[in-house]
Amino acid sequence: MPFQVTKRSRRTDALALALLLLAGLPAWGADKVTITLRNGDRLSGEVSSEDDERVVIKSLSLGKLRIPKADIAKRETVVPPAPTNAPPAVAATPPPKPAPAVSTPAPVAALKTNAPGFFLTGWAPHWLQPFTTNWHGNVQLGMDLGFGTSDRQNFYVNASANHSWNRLRNFADFHSAYGLVNKQQAADRSDGSLKTETDVDEKRRIYAYNQGGAGYDVIRQLELEFHEGVGMGYKIVQRPKLTVNTELGLQYESLVYLSSPNRSYMSLRIGENLTWNVLEKLNVTQRLSVSPDVADFGSYRIRFDLGVSYPLFKRMTINLNVVDEYDSRPPAGIDRNELQIQSTIGLTF
Repeated sequence: MPFQVTKRSRRTDALALALLLLAGLPAWGADKVTITLRNGDRLSGEVSSEDDERVVIKSLSLGKLRIPKADIAKRETVVPPAPTNAPPAVAATPPPKPAPAVSTPAPVAALKTNAPGFFLTGWAPHWLQPFTTNWHGNVQLGMDLGFGTSDRQNFYVNASANHSWNRLRNFADFHSAYGLVNKQQAADRSDGSLKTETDVDEKRRIYAYNQGGAGYDVIRQLELEFHEGVGMGYKIVQRPKLTVNTELGLQYESLVYLSSPNRSYMSLRIGENLTWNVLEKLNVTQRLSVSPDVADFGSYRIRFDLGVSYPLFKRMTINLNVVDEYDSRPPAGIDRNELQIQSTIGLTF
C-alpha cells in the first residue's frame, strides 16, 4: 500500500518543526524598563501589560504597579548586556574522579540592597515597604557673608522629599534661616509641612489632600504657628514638562505670639502649584496659598514660593529660592510683608 501524507500528518510535522525552531532560539522575557515620573520618582521593573492609559510593571521590591501614562515624564528600556564570546574548544579529557560528597548547609538568602528609595528598606516589613521606599528629595545649604561697614552672616537650610505609590503621594518640606547684622539677630525662623494626596477619580485628575505644618519666627514675634487642613485639588495641566494644579479647602490656624494676643481661627485655603521643566536641566517650582479667615475676610495670610534649580553635577544643584509672606494683621511694630531671597547649593537623593 503506498504511503499517503494526510492533512493531519502535515499539521503534526509543521508543529514539530516549529517547536524545534523555537527550542533553538534564546528565551526572551518581558521588557525591563526604567520609568521617570514627573515628580522625579524613578521606578524599575518588567512590563506586565500596557494600554492607551497606563503601563503595568512588576517591581522586585514593590510588586505590581499601575502607572498612568499621563504621570510618566521619561521611559527607558534597559538593554541586557551582550553575551561574551565562547571560549575556544579544547580537546576532550577524561573526567576526574568524583570527590566524596560533603553535606553543606543551604545558602542564606542575600538581603536585597538594590531596592530604590529610602534607607528604611532594610528593616521595614514587606507590607510597609511601599511607604518606606521610593523617597526622593533635595537638601540645600546656603550662606550670605559680608564684612565691612555693616557685618552680616546669614545661613540657610532647606530640605524637601517626595514619595509616590499607586494613587498616593507624600510631600515633606523644611526651611530654616539664622542671621546676624552687626552682631544683632536679624533672622531666626524655621517651619515645616507634610502633605498627603490621593487620586479619587478614574482619570486621576481630581485628588483629596491633607496638609499640616508648624513653625516659628522670632523676628516677627511668632513663637509658634500651627495649621492643619483638608481639601480637594484638580490637575489643570498634566504634560511631561509642565504640571499645574489648583486646590480649595479649609484649615485651622493657631498663632502664638511672644508679646501680642494669640489668634486661632478657621480659614479658607485657596492654593495653586506649578512644576515646569523650562529647559533640559532648568526646573522651576512655584506655589501660592491664600488663607482668609472665614469669619472675617479682612484678616488673611498669603504665601508665595518660587524655586529655580539647575544641576551642576550628577547629584549637586545650584538653587535660587524666593519666599514672600504677607499677613494683613501682624503684631504691633511688625511689617505686613516679608520677602526672602536665598541662593543655595543642593544635594539630591
